[in-house]
Amino acid sequence: MKIQNQYSYLNYKTNQKVSFGSASDITLSYVLKNHSRFLPKTMLDQITSMVQRGENMPLYELHSKVYRGLFESKSLDEAKSQYEEFKEVKDVITLANNRSKAIKAILKLMPLEKFTLGYLKKLYQPISQEELVKEYGFTNRNLFLWLNSKLNIQKLSGSYLQLLKMSNEKENTRIAELSRRAIYANPLVQQMRCAKAAETHRTLEYRTKKRQEMKDFYIRHPEAAERTSMISKKTWDKCPEIKTALSDYTRGLSSYVKKVLSKKLSGAILTESERKIAFGYYRGFWEQHPEMKSIYQQRRLEAIEELKEELN
Repeated sequence: MKIQNQYSYLNYKTNQKVSFGSASDITLSYVLKNHSRFLPKTMLDQITSMVQRGENMPLYELHSKVYRGLFESKSLDEAKSQYEEFKEVKDVITLANNRSKAIKAILKLMPLEKFTLGYLKKLYQPISQEELVKEYGFTNRNLFLWLNSKLNIQKLSGSYLQLLKMSNEKENTRIAELSRRAIYANPLVQQMRCAKAAETHRTLEYRTKKRQEMKDFYIRHPEAAERTSMISKKTWDKCPEIKTALSDYTRGLSSYVKKVLSKKLSGAILTESERKIAFGYYRGFWEQHPEMKSIYQQRRLEAIEELKEELN
C-alpha cells in the first residue's frame, strides 16, 4: 500500500475532531508522566524536582524561567557553563572554511562569531523553523538540520514545542479560535463533520449514500477539492516525523489489514467488518501517538493560514 495515499484519508479522519485542552490541563505532573522523553535535560531535572515537592506552574513560564540564563548570556561559553544540554555545542566559527550554503547565508548577515549564541537563543525562545528560515535567509530546513548536527545542538522536539504552546493560555485560546474559524468558515468542513456524526448512528446504506454525496460535492466543486488537497499537502510537508511514525506503524500490520486498507483507498465499498478494521487502524495510530495528533492539528491550522495568505 502506498503510504502517501494514507495521508489524505488520515487527514480527513483527523479533521473530524479538532480539539485543544485547557492550558490548565498541561500540569508539570502530566508532562513528566506522559512526555518526559521530549524534555530538554535541564527542564527534565527541574520538573522532576518540582513534581516531587508538589509544585506546579505553566510549562511555558517555567521554560522562560529556566532558560533566562541563556537569554542573558553574553558569550557561548557562559551559556555552556550553565546548561548540560549545551556543553558539547561547537561554535560555528569552527566551520569557517566549510562551503556549505548555510555558512554562506550566515556570512551575508553577520560575522560567524556572532551567530551561534544568537541561534541558540532563538531556538530556545522558541522560534519556529519557518521563521528561522526567513530570518537567516536559508533556502530550506535541511540547512538547519546540517548546522545542528555539525554544532552538536539539540533541537527542541516538535512535541515539546506543542506542549509549550498548549500550556500558554493566550496561545491556546488563539489556536482554538483559529480552529473554530477553520471549521465554521468552510462549508465543506461543516459538511464533513455532519457526515461523520451521521456515520456513527446510521445504517450502512445511509453511510454509503452520504459518501456518494461527498464525492458528488467534489465533482460539482472542484475548487473545494483542490483547496483540500493543497492544505493536505502543505500539512504533511510540515510533518516528516508523523510520516515516519505512520510508515513504521503500517509496516507492523498483518497482510490482511493492509489488504483492507488498500481496498478502502481504492474507493471500493467495504463490508461492516472491514470498515471496523479500517477505523481501528487510524484510531490505533493516533492512540499510540497522541502527541503527534496535536502536532498535526496545529500544523494543519498553519497550512490553512499560509494558503489564505498565498491566495489573497
